[in-house]
Amino acid sequence: MTSEERDTSQYDKVYGRFKDDIYGAIRRETFGEDIGQNSWLLADEQRAFCKLLALGRASHLLEVASGSGGPALFTAATIGCQVTGVDIHEAGVAAGNEAARERGLGELVRFVHADARERLLFHDGMFDALICIDAMNHLFDRTPVLREWHRVVRSGGRILFTDPITITGQLRREEMTLRSVGIGEFVFTPPGVNERLMREAGFEDIRVEDFTGNSERIAAAWYAARHARAADLDQLEGAVHNASTQKFLETAGRLVRERRLSRFAFIARRP
Repeated sequence: MTSEERDTSQYDKVYGRFKDDIYGAIRRETFGEDIGQNSWLLADEQRAFCKLLALGRASHLLEVASGSGGPALFTAATIGCQVTGVDIHEAGVAAGNEAARERGLGELVRFVHADARERLLFHDGMFDALICIDAMNHLFDRTPVLREWHRVVRSGGRILFTDPITITGQLRREEMTLRSVGIGEFVFTPPGVNERLMREAGFEDIRVEDFTGNSERIAAAWYAARHARAADLDQLEGAVHNASTQKFLETAGRLVRERRLSRFAFIARRP
């Protein structure tokens, strides 16, 4: 992996200022219901994902790439289940654990610093379900990752992950660069590959659902919310970084609008 692919400092910067008022306002305008997400996730999607995973109060959910913890805390508060989140970014883990304490959810939710590409320090069959939202595209060698998920989920348990950049049309080189710049390892995957890898890892009852339309709306709203605060963001982030982010959002929105990239949810069961 190159030094550029290892560089995920942009996420650490985001998590470090996640509670700033300006970013809270941007999230509310972008997502409608702010649950502390930093991806293409809507609150109603998270509710639907909880149903697809058959979560209940007695469930223990593992979230891979939990970020600063917003969706995990939302799930615990909504369902009443236990949630463990793992993330490679220490700033996100710290922010998640702080938020869990502040919201009185410390007994239900905990966040752990871990690299999802390596063996997870959990017992076999420890979790009833596993979720990974809009982060699979940062994992190239998915076979050992999926096998590890198979190990830590109990028999009959379910996994769900989203891949927001499934290739469903032609892409120019510059478009791929703009869509992936500055955010670590990035993997564009054609249809059928994730399903095959899930089967090879031992999962069954694989299903795929299309959530591309939501990401198209989010990209447009995110761009508009940031554009309305351009002067403040220029000062806070720097004009070059702000312009780069806006170009990223414009490109991401156009590619999903034209269905050259698609966002799918993949659900499966461990037999």
